[in-house]
Amino acid sequence: MSTHQPVAGAGERRRLCDFIREQRELILAEWERAVRLIPYTRQLSHFRLLNHLPPLLDRMADLVEGVHTGAQGSLEEWPEIHALQRLDVGFDLEQVTHEYSLLRSSVLRLYGQYVGHQGERDVETLLREVERLNQTFDEAVAIAVARYSRARERTLVALERISEAALGSEDLDTFLERLLRVVLETTEAVDTVTLLLLEGDVLRARASVGLEQEVAAGFGLRVGEGLAGKVAAERRPLEVRSAATDPLVKSQVLRQRGTRALYGVPLIAGEEVIGVAQMGSITAFEFSNEDKLLFRAMVSRASALLVQTRLATREREAQETMRTHEELLRLVIEQSGDAIIVTDEQGVLRVFNAEAERQHGVTRQQVAAPEWTATYGLLNQEGQPLALEETALYRALQGETVTGARWKVRRPDGSELILNGTASPVLRSDGTSAGAVLSARDETERLGHEAEQSETLALLDSLLSTAPIGLAFVDRELRYVRVNRMLADINGRPVEKTLGRTVREVLPQYAELLEPLLRQVFEMGEPLRDRELAHPVAADGEKIHHYLLSFYPVRDTRDVVRWVGTVVVDITERQRTEEELRRTAEFRERFLGIVSHDLRNPLNAILLSANALMCSEDLSPRHLKPVRRIISSAERMARMIGELLDFTRGRLGGGIPVSPQHLNLRHLVRHAMDELDAGHPGRELRLEAAGNFEGDWDPDRLSQVIGNLGKNALDYSPEGTPVRLLLRDEDESVVLEVNNAGPPIPAELLPAIFEPFRRLARDSPHPASGLGLGLYIVAQIVQGHGGTISVRSNAEEGTTFTVRLPRTRGGPSPAP
Repeated sequence: MSTHQPVAGAGERRRLCDFIREQRELILAEWERAVRLIPYTRQLSHFRLLNHLPPLLDRMADLVEGVHTGAQGSLEEWPEIHALQRLDVGFDLEQVTHEYSLLRSSVLRLYGQYVGHQGERDVETLLREVERLNQTFDEAVAIAVARYSRARERTLVALERISEAALGSEDLDTFLERLLRVVLETTEAVDTVTLLLLEGDVLRARASVGLEQEVAAGFGLRVGEGLAGKVAAERRPLEVRSAATDPLVKSQVLRQRGTRALYGVPLIAGEEVIGVAQMGSITAFEFSNEDKLLFRAMVSRASALLVQTRLATREREAQETMRTHEELLRLVIEQSGDAIIVTDEQGVLRVFNAEAERQHGVTRQQVAAPEWTATYGLLNQEGQPLALEETALYRALQGETVTGARWKVRRPDGSELILNGTASPVLRSDGTSAGAVLSARDETERLGHEAEQSETLALLDSLLSTAPIGLAFVDRELRYVRVNRMLADINGRPVEKTLGRTVREVLPQYAELLEPLLRQVFEMGEPLRDRELAHPVAADGEKIHHYLLSFYPVRDTRDVVRWVGTVVVDITERQRTEEELRRTAEFRERFLGIVSHDLRNPLNAILLSANALMCSEDLSPRHLKPVRRIISSAERMARMIGELLDFTRGRLGGGIPVSPQHLNLRHLVRHAMDELDAGHPGRELRLEAAGNFEGDWDPDRLSQVIGNLGKNALDYSPEGTPVRLLLRDEDESVVLEVNNAGPPIPAELLPAIFEPFRRLARDSPHPASGLGLGLYIVAQIVQGHGGTISVRSNAEEGTTFTVRLPRTRGGPSPAP
């Protein structure tokens, strides 16, 4: 008998429907106490036990109320939800119906207690209400049984198909594709199924039916991101009703398909989330409870099968890796430069590789023959036969590890080799002997080389002691193995306190600089030259000396870098001389700049005055010629000063400045040709041009280039020959060529033709009156535009200067 009695109100009896609504919490508490006595319900939480029953009781109350109102209805989906949820947690049909029986008992018991306190007189209505309640419970049981049976049958069929899909699927990807097709064919209203597996903290699309492009694109989400990430993070199923518009959905493919319902379920193996399975539909906004239950059951089974398939795949890969390692080991042993000999615990040869056969001059079968060991065999270092118990392999079989053993072998052809090797016992996991292994190297050639090297080193020491520069050699540990007295004096350490010590120990203040350079030569095998270093010398009163360091690889006969040689040359005096020359040149060029600039003011006054005289009406004819001579000389001086200023800018100002603007180079060349024609009447100037010649250049500076090259071509060619100017369109650049048929420039002058203060030739028909800066300034202007200039000259085609200009300046200027 329950201790919780419903409180009866005064007046009429509460109807059964009202009683169920008002006392719903009491009914559920009564039912929970009764159902918790059944062992199989104890695994359910309070929420999972009761979460769907409140609305079910409300619906039952509505149906019982039909006794009074005459309304008809049904339970709709509530028994279905209850049955599917209980199936999901593993209840059988008897347990589901038992729960309904207990719920009915709880309602009737509590209502009976209430009616007994009220002293009910309208028995007929009461019985009709109870009858309707019983009918409602019978309907609920029938719906639950039908839905449970159908869902269980679908689930069993689906799980069987999933198990069949796993059979014979050794490859993980093949299994996943079969699995997803089973899911797609089994669940209703589903048109896409996708499996995302966890890789670190990212869910990566691994297989899909309907969304294959996501797998191809490597679609992935971090745990906690998007619907799948949230399913993995919260470890529970989640559903959205409109995936195409829901911000939780991150897949653009799902959005483009117009997906509506999207349901995600975590794949859990033990306590670990290994992935997420998603099913989607473009027709339904919500999946049925039966489809979701079925999908969860299939995903649960798939999780276990997926783990099994993964384990099988890893085991197969491990076996393949082991076979690969065995094959690699066999290849390493067979191709090793050392002799590898292995015996079993009985001393029987099991491995005798190609190098062992070469060293001994026999095969594995022959080396075991008695006649070989009697006639040839193994010798000690004095050439006497080795007893069996003295051999390194025999000692290893007795459990001894032998290192640095040296012996000889006499081969059938009579030759003898000196071998050096190591022998070790091979033990099983229980510590018992499984045999022995011997590794031996032929040292005959090496020992011969060492003898030769001893003689070479003696000669080297003699050379080092007499060299007038600092010389040293370091090994791979950067220890000094040879050093001459000159370098020892520079370092401030005697030779005997340098040999055997590292660079860091001898020169700690320069270790960070020198060590990377030495290691680079060891690794790359290429020399490093002309690295400057300033270093105080104690013998010179700690005066700073400047040195030029070079590092060279020293190779042995096998072309392996064994040492690095260091050459140290004292360049203190040379640097002092170069610095004086630099200061002198800088002073000269600054002086030229200042003089050129200051000369312009009086020169401009001379030109203005002379031009004023030329325009004067009072100028007599006998004074006209001297004035013209003044103007001509002043203009020539102005050009020379301009060249000096340009030279100064080029040398000291970082290059001749240019001010680009958009122009047509063909028009500029034509204008320059008109000016040249006016100064050289009677000479023929030809222009060839076809294409687009627009770009961004400085018109004044390019006029200077064209005028200088054109004037040189006219000055250094015979009167009756033409001067050709050619323009070429080369897409991103424009090429200008200036050609004349004069005598070729001497070949020895061509390399320095663009240097300042140079003249093209001494036998020009028009002797030059400039400073020899024209071509230098031309080259500087071209370089300022990011272009290049070159020259070719021979007797057949004359002399041609070629200027290549980019249409727009970009990047550093190349050197002319």
